Parts: sequence; structure tokens; C-alpha cells
Amino acid sequence: MGKTPAREDASRITAMIAADLPKELQQSARDLLLAVAGKVAVPEHFDAFCGQAFSKPEWASAASPVIAEIFEQDEDQLAELARIPDLVIELGSGQATVTCMVASRWAARGETHRLSRLAESIVASHASKNACAVEVMLALAATLAVTRFSRAEQLYNAALPLAGVEHQEALADAKHWLAAGRIACSAPQEERDFWDVRLRKPKVAWPWHSKDERQALHNLSERLSPGLEGADLFKAVLPACWWDLVMKCAQQQEKIATAAKPVGVTKAAVIAPPRAIPEAVSAPERAAMEFHPHPQSSPYARFVLGWVCGALAMAITVLLLPSEAINRVLNTLRANGDGKGSQITATTATVETQTIPKTPEERAAWRKENLQRMAAEMTQFAALQAAAKAGNWHDNELVLSGHSQELPHDSTQYMKLLVWLHLDPPQNDEVRMRVSKLLLERVKTGAIALWEELIYPGSANAAEIRNAAQEAVENQSFQWSAEDKGRLRAIAESDKEAKAAPTSGQ
Repeated sequence: MGKTPAREDASRITAMIAADLPKELQQSARDLLLAVAGKVAVPEHFDAFCGQAFSKPEWASAASPVIAEIFEQDEDQLAELARIPDLVIELGSGQATVTCMVASRWAARGETHRLSRLAESIVASHASKNACAVEVMLALAATLAVTRFSRAEQLYNAALPLAGVEHQEALADAKHWLAAGRIACSAPQEERDFWDVRLRKPKVAWPWHSKDERQALHNLSERLSPGLEGADLFKAVLPACWWDLVMKCAQQQEKIATAAKPVGVTKAAVIAPPRAIPEAVSAPERAAMEFHPHPQSSPYARFVLGWVCGALAMAITVLLLPSEAINRVLNTLRANGDGKGSQITATTATVETQTIPKTPEERAAWRKENLQRMAAEMTQFAALQAAAKAGNWHDNELVLSGHSQELPHDSTQYMKLLVWLHLDPPQNDEVRMRVSKLLLERVKTGAIALWEELIYPGSANAAEIRNAAQEAVENQSFQWSAEDKGRLRAIAESDKEAKAAPTSGQ
């Protein structure tokens, strides 16, 4: 939750209201300030104030700094309440404070649909002719360049005639991102979203293991060429060996296309040169290269060469996959005492279960004992586990997705964290669901064995496990054996009483 204005801040803002706002807006502004401080009927008072304040450009100009001050400690709430027509009016009045606050929060939360609507409204209005909007338009262009290329290009072109010396850095940044967006603009929306997330975080050690990731690499290899503007943003997040091989392949394509230019060239002459590609690819060191644009070649040559390069890129992604030994994360979970405990050992192919607890009480006791053992093993990561348990997905995505330095995706500790969060489930519904899916993607049959222990009545994450199991059965990208599919269906359709039972937090 955001902080409410402190008493001294409230006094300062009250004085600001009296000094800077027209009398017609002062009472409504004071009501809004009290509403935010008391967290009572904030949307109603916000709408009432903005309905007045943005009815005239001169009032909007005066109201903008006041709104920014009132919501300084809770920009997320402002981002939820703000209306795009009001933001456009603010820009048209010569102010941009509220728009910048709101747009930055939308960008941080990945709400590109809102940013895109704001961009569309700015381009369609007179605000795009206002010099004060240039910085906003360029920032939006850079932010939307990969996910909404055409909209970003419109913004950039609208801002260009109005840009001054002070905007040169923002212009260069927007142009750079537009170049990257141009590379990906023909890809499906999901793939553009995928690249946007990765390109914005170049220091993260991104994995390239899943089917979607490999497909994205394959598609990208068909769009890259040496010296292509904006390609450096992709290079920063891609495996170096993959990049080198794709560039070498592109060079070979250039040479073959050049050779194919003379009239009368035969298909055999076009097809033969790719045999030299493996020799060039096998070179262990990166050679210094002078990059040039691709020359044009015959449609037949482009088809053959595109197939060779695509196949090569896909082969490299497979070579980059880690050993399947990562699936040994679900180390032995034992319950001592009366022999009613269970032991689950997950390897690449087998799950061994012995003496499974039968009653909900026995399963809860088994869970508690193994939770204590897991917490003792993972003490150095207790703070990360506590944050994931208490927080939301957005705040913990880096750690839970295996992209943090502390817990990389291919480490045993990361896999143990996912098991730990099954035994001690997060409070947030979305985090519980995502944790279930992440474990299943990594250890498949091992996850099924653990899930079977955790779907008893009163289990805090039973509903999410059932939903994840149902989605896994329906997801055709998984290749389940008949036995595993049957176990997943049994989990998904397990006893109706469990769904209705109140969660105990166990």
C-alpha cells in the first residue's frame, strides 16, 4: 500500500491549493486531499476534482502540480485513477507532470495497452503540437518501439519537428529502440512482448530452454543481418556463441547470394555453397568482420539459405540446453516417526513414492515436517522465500522465474525454492499458480508426485495445483505418458470437498 500524505505535507499542499488554484477548484482539491489521507472514497473525489480541473486548459495547468503533490506517495493509485483524456488535456495546457508519473507506472507494470492508447490519443490531438509534450512522446516511442512499433513510429515522427537541442539524447534513444522494434515488428504480438521484456533487462542471464524461447530465436535468426541497426540490443541479451554462428551464417548467405547474381546460374550452383557453412561455423574464435547490408538474390536462393540458417540457429539453441540433471531438484523428502511418511525422489525419468500418508491429517503432518527440514537447508535464502510468500508476482518475478544471480534457473537451490513454496505456499493467488506451473515445467513427473501429496482438504495451494494440473493436461506442448496424464487428471478432478474446504495455511 502507498503512504498517505504526512501532516506537514498535508499542510504544505493545503497552502499550495490556496495559493495556486482558482477558487472554483479549491474546495474540491481539499476534499480530494482529505480523501487520500483518510483512504475514503478516493475515486469519487478524484473524478469530481478532475471533472472540474480539466474542463479548461488554464485550470488543468494549475491543477497538474497539485495532483502530483497529493499522490506523490502513492503513484500506483494515481496510475489506476488517471483518465487518458485528462492526460492529453494536461499536455495541451503546457504541463506534463501527471502524465509522466502515470506513464512511468504503466511502463513499470508492463501495461502497454494503456500506453498505446495514450500514444494514440496524443497523436490524434493538438497536444502533439505542444513542445512540452515532446519529451513524453519520445519516451513513449522508446517504450512502445518493440511491442507497438507503428504507434511508436507515429509518436517519433510527430515529436521530431518540435525537438530542440535539449531533446537530442531522448531522440537518439527513441531512434535506437525503433530500430530494434523494426527487426521484430513482423513477429506475432506474443513474441514482440517476449523480446520487449528481455531487451529491457540486458544484465539478466536469460535462459533459452523452452520451446517458445527456441522458436523466438529461430524466427529472429531469419531477420538478422550483419550491421543491422538496432541489432546490438538483441546481441546484449543473446548467448554469444549463438550470435556468432548466426552472423557467420549471414555472411555465407551474402556470399552465396552475390555468387547467384550472374544470369544463367543453375540451381545446383545455388544449392552447393551451403556445404561450406559447417566449416565456417566450426571456427572457435570470433573473427573481426566488416558488416554490409544483404544484397538481393533469387527467390530460390533466399529460400534455401533461409532454411539452412534457420536450421543452424535451432541446432545451436539445442546445444545450449543444460543437462537434464537439473531435474534432480526434488531431493528426498522423508517423514520420520511412525512409518506413515513418504519419500519422493525425482530424477529424469522416475519418481519413487513409498508409504504415502493417506489422511488429510497425516499429509498435513508430513508437509509440516518436510517444511521444517527444507527451511533448515535453505536458511541463506529465507529472506527471498519470505518476500515471495508475502508479495505479489510483479515484485518477485525475477527470483521466481530463475533470472536472479542469487538463484539462477539451473541451480539446485532455485528448484528447492519452488518446492519450499509448495510446502509453504505464497499468500497471493497468482504467485501460487505460477509457482505450480514453474515446478511442472522443470521437473514434470517429479512435480506430479509432490502435487499428489498436497491436494488434501485444507491445503492452501490445492486449488492452484488442480488448476495447473488441468492446464497441463490440455497443453499440447507437453508430451505426457498415459500414466502421467491419468495422474494429472486425477489431481485436477480430485474430491469436490477439497475445493470447498477453507484453507488452513498448511
